[in-house]
Amino acid sequence: MSNTSRSCGNDITDHQLEQLRDKGLFIDLTPTFYGGFFKAITEPAIVRSAGFRATAASSDARGQARYDALIRRVLRSGAKFAAGSDMCWWYPGRTRGEASVATFVKLRDAGLPPLEVIRAVTVNAAEMVGWADRIGAIEPGKLADLIAVAGDPVADITELQRARFVMKGGQIIRNAFTAAHDRAP
Repeated sequence: MSNTSRSCGNDITDHQLEQLRDKGLFIDLTPTFYGGFFKAITEPAIVRSAGFRATAASSDARGQARYDALIRRVLRSGAKFAAGSDMCWWYPGRTRGEASVATFVKLRDAGLPPLEVIRAVTVNAAEMVGWADRIGAIEPGKLADLIAVAGDPVADITELQRARFVMKGGQIIRNAFTAAHDRAP
């Protein structure tokens, strides 16, 4: 069994995607095992035999192709989707937020357009969990949780890994834009 097939939903059929679409239900795209991501976050803590590593490498390539196909099928189906990170594990040297954003890049690598990745983790995720009235968009009355980046994340999704401004509940947590402005001649 490939690592990729262990995640719920990865083996969803086209018929099941149609049923989700018709019922207005979501599939949660969570690329934990995509592109060696799980290996990267667990390798420093888990010793694996050479045989296991070889089997996992060949399984990863097959699983990656299957996940790419899943993304294409989800997009083609018209089913609603959101994105999760599965970041209940410790990713050495990263905060939970940094680790979560790394999964966004994996979704893009699997074929989800960057704007759809952003929607999947904001407005779509808010709707999926029943919180669309509180989070997911920048609108009056919603929690003021947002980030800002220097570049265009639609052109380069990795910009989300370089948040320069963070606001949580209306409180500024980080503002590297002000610090950069203060240093300007």
